[in-house]
Amino acid sequence: MSSVRSKLESQLEQLLVNDDEFRRLENEFDQFCPFEALGMVRSEVRHGNFLAYLLDPGRPHGFHSDALRAFLLAVSRATSQSSQTASRLKPLNVHLMDIEQADVRREWRSIDLLIVIPAEKLVIPIELKVESSQGSDQLLRYRRIVESQWPKVDGWRHVNVFLTKYEEEPIDAEHWHALNLRDLVAELDIVSARASPSPGNDSLKAYLRMLRRHHLEDADLEDIARKLWSRHREALEFLADNRPDATANLFEILKERKSVVLKSLKDIGLNVVLDAEYKNIVRFAFEQWDTLPGFKSSRWTDSKRLILLELKREKSSIAAYLYLGPGDEAARSQYLALLDKTRLHRPNARAGRDWMCLAKADMLPNQIDEDSDLDLAMEAVIGSLNKFAAKVFNHFDPILANIDGSTADITAHSGS
Repeated sequence: MSSVRSKLESQLEQLLVNDDEFRRLENEFDQFCPFEALGMVRSEVRHGNFLAYLLDPGRPHGFHSDALRAFLLAVSRATSQSSQTASRLKPLNVHLMDIEQADVRREWRSIDLLIVIPAEKLVIPIELKVESSQGSDQLLRYRRIVESQWPKVDGWRHVNVFLTKYEEEPIDAEHWHALNLRDLVAELDIVSARASPSPGNDSLKAYLRMLRRHHLEDADLEDIARKLWSRHREALEFLADNRPDATANLFEILKERKSVVLKSLKDIGLNVVLDAEYKNIVRFAFEQWDTLPGFKSSRWTDSKRLILLELKREKSSIAAYLYLGPGDEAARSQYLALLDKTRLHRPNARAGRDWMCLAKADMLPNQIDEDSDLDLAMEAVIGSLNKFAAKVFNHFDPILANIDGSTADITAHSGS
């Protein structure tokens, strides 16, 4: 036993003290980030505030019009292959544009960001999505508002930008250009690298670092992580197995008190039952849906239910999902046809072959640690779950009522 302990101590020393790449990774994450401290990571409102400030040439951030021009260059690359010739931007034109007097507006008529460049007779509404999904008529409504204010017949050009971290097509796709957040980050990186040291540039670097850490893939950091795992697997596995995990403790409490969770759901009028329980997942079911034609025809749970509500621990967070799982193709196809475009979670993303996420929400408003009051955290999770469950039931129950009850062969198959 002592030789095993000695070996492990030596491995930990090699990792924590002697490995230069581990120190590099540690330094990357051991930096104060004002955006994380302000709770900005998943707040679209705060992302919008910062971007509006950064893109405005008149603000005292030190970049003048460089950040705005970088944004326009990112848009020009995103529109280069578009069939919408009237709304394309060309990189050379962006380079020559007079944008010093651009008017950057925040939440004008509920539009996240709006850029008006009078010298170029160019107007750019921007819809920003970091975590949430686009509304069914949101982009169409915003486009019409802007077109009425800056008419095309008066010579105004419109470039409508849908800015998101996902590979997602905008609903009003014929009139909006999708711009991926990573492409904007690449252009702003160039601006930051060219700029002199300043408080504004420090803030921009911190913002870009936060985006990579929480929203984008970072190939460099991922490569370091792979190398560390290949060299120090046993030491890293030991650290992972023995790390303090307040979220895991909270999830265990929720599982132990699942009767309290169920009672809370029933107290708000939802007929919810326990379906299954695993290490990091608890599944619930809306009992009213059990009688729907073909509903009990799935392959992913012993109850054979096609749609389940999941409470899931994901590292340091707890999330709730409503899933349509795999099942009998004939029965599932009816549900898929009804639910595909009525999803509350990324309704325009391509549905998976076997799984479709109908809705998702975070259950913990803030991360917890070993000093957190777990009883208060449990109350917060239960409150969030109640709101989520009520929302998804009220949204999907009328839709599921349209399942064709006359499909006898499907109903018969589901009972087999």
